[in-house]
Amino acid sequence: MKKISLLLGVALMTLVMASCGSQKQVASNMPCPDCKSTTEVFRYLGQHVASSDRQMQQARSMAANAARAELAAQVSATVKRVVDNYTSEYIAGNESDFNQRVQDIARTVVNQLLVGTPVVCEGTMPGSTPGNTICFACVELTGKSVLEGISSKIGNDEKLRTDFEYEKFKKVLEEEMSKLQ
Repeated sequence: MKKISLLLGVALMTLVMASCGSQKQVASNMPCPDCKSTTEVFRYLGQHVASSDRQMQQARSMAANAARAELAAQVSATVKRVVDNYTSEYIAGNESDFNQRVQDIARTVVNQLLVGTPVVCEGTMPGSTPGNTICFACVELTGKSVLEGISSKIGNDEKLRTDFEYEKFKKVLEEEMSKLQ
């Protein structure tokens, strides 16, 4: 159901954009124009369509949930690249065991952090069908909180702690986050 709603929202946004004269005009009217990942923070903009005023609160909640789901995928993919790059550059010994264990820790940390992810911006705009409203929600998660969470969990694992170098891991994470812009 969520995927259908998300796809419907994307289709409606495409229709709205296509019906306007230029994308710059649409972009300036979009809620949360600054909802883009940066070198310091992961951000994602979710959306959901409300077909009546009674559905507005539910649509806002669904937009935030959609944003969190996509944010989780974005953060997980980035952390996987960080772990892969860090492992190939800095770890000797059993790389696959280290890689898998750190990825498991990272997945757990990201899931825990996403539970409390705040909505930093929300808004609405008219849908392409009369009476429909598209609700938007932007959520964010700082790279620092991801890094600290992973580091803390690794610090609790004696075997991983001996192979883990915080500063080098941090550098690789910062490099990957710079690619998100």
